Amino acid sequence: MRPGSWGPKEVGIGLGLAVLTYIFTGGLLVALASAVGSNGRLQDVGDSLEKMRRVAEFANQRLAAAAAHQPLPSPPALLADQTALQLGFAVTLLLELCLVGIALGLSRQSLRDMLHSVGLDKSPLDGIWRPGVAVVVAYTFVGGYAIVVRALGIDILTPDPTIHAEVLRNGWTAAMAAGIAAVLAPFSEELFFRGFVFGGLLRWGFWPAAAISAFLFAGAHSDLGSIIPFMVVGLIMSWVYWSRSTLWHSIIFHILFNSISLVLLFAAGG
Repeated sequence: MRPGSWGPKEVGIGLGLAVLTYIFTGGLLVALASAVGSNGRLQDVGDSLEKMRRVAEFANQRLAAAAAHQPLPSPPALLADQTALQLGFAVTLLLELCLVGIALGLSRQSLRDMLHSVGLDKSPLDGIWRPGVAVVVAYTFVGGYAIVVRALGIDILTPDPTIHAEVLRNGWTAAMAAGIAAVLAPFSEELFFRGFVFGGLLRWGFWPAAAISAFLFAGAHSDLGSIIPFMVVGLIMSWVYWSRSTLWHSIIFHILFNSISLVLLFAAGG
């Protein structure tokens, strides 16, 4: 495939706008959670033992306050706030749409020409086995990586799930998580990280463009433990896109990869 009509300058501007968008949406989430009275907690407090410890600590504090005729303390917030999670997914929806807007706006092309540049005007079925095989390779690597770092006790390098089991406690939250992870994110993130960033840097060669776009993709997940495995996943998606000159294949890869993660999450939660 050939580099896009945009280049490193447009990519640099796009990345700056993306960072500002991440900061803005993060602040928006905090403001919205505060406005609706949510505690803003997106994950549970620790495991079952940690929850039991917090409950026992609260019971002791309550007994001590009652004995001293002092105001009773409020119960600790142990579980993720479903309102905060739903607001988080709503803000993520806005973020993903902004990434699409940045890519389209800075590509210096019409929508039709942009879709042609990234191969979205091609049939997604041509060579569809490639993303299928690539997903098997990628998931095998990510699973093996997680097993190894856990066995070595390297907590800082242990990948943290992008979506946690807390979303399963509410039907709307689960539906929003599934819709964003399996539908929206594969399209928006592939258009931005592979179509726009990788395509704009391709004039530097495949490996520099793939490495930079993969690193940025991994960093966007805001988890240090996911940097290495998601960088490898990003490199694989760059190759899947580059080898057939159609973004459909990296989108299909992304859909399959995220869907497998969702199926495993729902199966474990069930």
